Amino acid sequence: MGNEKGFILPTTIIIMLLLSSFVIFQVSQYALEKKILSEEGELYTAERLLQMGVVDVLNILGSDNRENFSGNFYYEEGEVSFVVKKERNEMKSVRLISRTVAPKTKEFTFFYDVKTETVLPWLEER
Repeated sequence: MGNEKGFILPTTIIIMLLLSSFVIFQVSQYALEKKILSEEGELYTAERLLQMGVVDVLNILGSDNRENFSGNFYYEEGEVSFVVKKERNEMKSVRLISRTVAPKTKEFTFFYDVKTETVLPWLEER
């Protein structure tokens, strides 16, 4: 019992602290990545809803001659609300808002030329 300098116990404690901090860091990184992937999935779903809404609104615009109207489309992943307003003589603006099952929304506005029945570039809003 003459040599009790205590080398192994402090070294073991330091190694365990380093290992524990590394594991905690990795777990927090995993949780963050999981949250980001979930958010990206919701945004992708919101964009898909908007694309389906554009197709359905274009079908309505081709057959409906009203100047201003609004409505909703309900899909399995969420819903799309739209508002159509007459801007100029042969131009209508269409504002689409998608809401996913999880409360995530995305919206944009596009312009529709009634004479040529074409969609002009749209404005994406955050």
